[in-house]
Amino acid sequence: MKIAILGNYPPKACGIATFTASLAQALRCNLTAEHLLDFAEIIAIEEPGQALEYPSEVGCILPKEEVVAYRATANYLNTSGFALLIVQHEFGIFGGPDGSHLLELTDRLKIPLLVTCHTVLKVPSAGQLSVMRRLIARTGVMVVMSKMAKQFLQDVYNCPENRIQVIEHGVPGIRTAKREVLREQFGWTDQRVLFTFGLLSRGKGIETVIRALPAIIKEHPGVRYVVLGKTHPNVVRQDGEAYREWLQALAKELGVAEHVEMISAFASEQSLFEYLRATDLYVIPYPNEAQICSGTLAYAMGAGAAVVSTPFWYATELLADGRGRYFPFGDSAALAEEVNQLLHEPRAMEYIRQRAFAYGKNLRWREIGGQYLRAFADARLAFEELSIAPAAAPLAPLRLDHLRRMTDHCGLLQHAKHATPLREEGYCVDDNGRALVFTTLALREKTLPLADRQFLLSCTDRYLAYLLSAQHEDGSFRNFMNYQRQFLEEHGSEDSFGRALWGLGSCIAHPPRQDHQRLALDSYRAAIGHLDGLRSPRALAYGILSLVDYLTFAPDDVDRRDLLDRAVSRIMAHYGDCSCHSWQWFERYLTYDNGILPLALYRSLRIFDDPAVRQVAEASTAFLTKQTFVNGRLRPIGCAAPYLPGEPLPQFDQQPIEAMTQVLLYAEAHRYHGRPEDAELARRAYAWFVGSNDLGLPLYNPETCGAYDGLTASDVNQNQGAESLLAYLIARITIAPLAVQPPAAIREDKQEVLRGMLNGFTPGWAKKPAPQPTAKPSQEGIVSSTALQHYLRADCDHLRSAFKLEAVPTTQATQQSQQGSRYLKKSS
Repeated sequence: MKIAILGNYPPKACGIATFTASLAQALRCNLTAEHLLDFAEIIAIEEPGQALEYPSEVGCILPKEEVVAYRATANYLNTSGFALLIVQHEFGIFGGPDGSHLLELTDRLKIPLLVTCHTVLKVPSAGQLSVMRRLIARTGVMVVMSKMAKQFLQDVYNCPENRIQVIEHGVPGIRTAKREVLREQFGWTDQRVLFTFGLLSRGKGIETVIRALPAIIKEHPGVRYVVLGKTHPNVVRQDGEAYREWLQALAKELGVAEHVEMISAFASEQSLFEYLRATDLYVIPYPNEAQICSGTLAYAMGAGAAVVSTPFWYATELLADGRGRYFPFGDSAALAEEVNQLLHEPRAMEYIRQRAFAYGKNLRWREIGGQYLRAFADARLAFEELSIAPAAAPLAPLRLDHLRRMTDHCGLLQHAKHATPLREEGYCVDDNGRALVFTTLALREKTLPLADRQFLLSCTDRYLAYLLSAQHEDGSFRNFMNYQRQFLEEHGSEDSFGRALWGLGSCIAHPPRQDHQRLALDSYRAAIGHLDGLRSPRALAYGILSLVDYLTFAPDDVDRRDLLDRAVSRIMAHYGDCSCHSWQWFERYLTYDNGILPLALYRSLRIFDDPAVRQVAEASTAFLTKQTFVNGRLRPIGCAAPYLPGEPLPQFDQQPIEAMTQVLLYAEAHRYHGRPEDAELARRAYAWFVGSNDLGLPLYNPETCGAYDGLTASDVNQNQGAESLLAYLIARITIAPLAVQPPAAIREDKQEVLRGMLNGFTPGWAKKPAPQPTAKPSQEGIVSSTALQHYLRADCDHLRSAFKLEAVPTTQATQQSQQGSRYLKKSS
């Protein structure tokens, strides 16, 4: 096993860099590996203008703002034998708006992914919400450090609960001198010390403590407030040391400057623990609740410090059950009262220290590392499930509730506000034509309940009646009608004409009743003569679908066969005019309703099995598949703009009609070739509706039985109009014969799957508990180094066999990958 860890890394001075290094070493200890490089490689994110000297375990440097580097890193990870990627996530450490450059890597990743969330916002911006949801859709395990963060992931970001694990912030197990010795070293023997550490910036609330000092000093004249930490680099770049200087001026103004010591340094973990064990009270004055994790608080707990804090989210969890005290946000008077009370009651402070230290023992990195190893196995399983989930996407029962809601006596209404029909938007031929396709297909289902069958028969009457009322005597169609039953134009679009033909053709080939067929035939024969005059390739494609249906009913109609031949020839001419080796398509761009074009060619093969047509159908289908599938998931061309060769592919908004036409396309290809891979693509295209998409959100709403109008960059479009509903229903009917049950391997017991993955080891961890020798603590409660090593060995013997600690051989693919992304590799 070899893993990659992506994040900030020392010598960069920040909390995430320290966390990344500590996690890597914790994994090394759990696996009893001699060197970190035996099983892991660090990919360090580097700020513009930085040129840090990294240790040997850093194999790659990822320039934060260079988007191409994220893509090259994905290729390197995919081809270099890595079993897993761990990402340390905070929006600000990655390039692009809201850290969106990271998605350029994760969208291309073909190995399991585990993400550690250092920030989970309760009220994210639209961009942050979009980035997180897309990241969640690609991630096997999302690790958060508090229960509240888990709740936010579920409620705000729609992350499935089974993909979230709470693993608390780790802390080192550091041995220090006794408290009295440390206080003497710091010169604090005769002082009462309040302590705060961390990178300095506005929003940390340090001024609240300084304003509390006069009242504290009045009762305890020997109090000193020590603030340890450099100013945050981003603050220095923007404002220099203005905040630090303002705090010093505030202390002077309040007459407490001699009681405030500000140490501008990034301290080692050893130094931090010495400060934390020597201090009387550790104070966290954050000014608002929106802090889901705090490494400084975790360290204070690990060191057994007595903590006084504002009740921010993370503090309310860690300081519960007597492990600390709270004071209201920004309330200096309340802080002074709490501090004075504790300084008067040494036993109360000692009780807090003992409670904190007992809890902090569970935060030691050795334990946290073991929890991460367990999460690796879950990430691997989730990766396998995510990879095959589209193939086994469960079919929801065919329910017609929303179709009932959207259909009235005139026909099918166009639009809805959420799931409520918008009558003022009226009706259109496009939707009623497609609706006729659906009803004629659905009524062929032998298991359709009687009530649904009767409803669909009445729907067929209404949708067909709408088409007939929209048709002129010359056979052409109007399109839009308002709710007052008034048509809004004399001639509809060519595409709407094509969809009317499609509906009529389906009604001719699969008539629910004979009178439906007779009416459809009269209307169709009046309309089809206009096909030669159409210029839109999509209108031609719908006309081809209708002609194939018609010729199923009247195979000897020579005129219609000739018309089909001419229509197919025109589609082929579009392909000949626009295609080249790298762009095998019918137009010089990809836009909407793309799958209908190769679908029409495949469908025509039912009548004329022409090798040239077959070749173009295959080539254009392969081209569309290449453009619209990422890591096995459908990503339709977004409707924001056409996709032109060489330009970025528009990703949003994604429309249900695209998924529908690609389901139809792959199902038709499977019908023609009989290839399992075409059926698989059809299932994966259908899976877009049920959550196998860029945001991991279902487009089908089982509560309303409607389908959302699209997938935006951050959410689904909550409206559930007719086009989206019909796209889902037609896809659902089409995919039913190709649906499969999940492979048997997925139904195996989870531990059996893990045993096979981890060389026969089952990480149930509880079947046969490993011996846990008790290490005798020193007077300060710190485990001696000898006892610690003994504990680690005993605690992790059961993990060692789970992973092979051997160098990954450099294959030809690895060498090619390294050459392709060599500018990422750390210079030796």
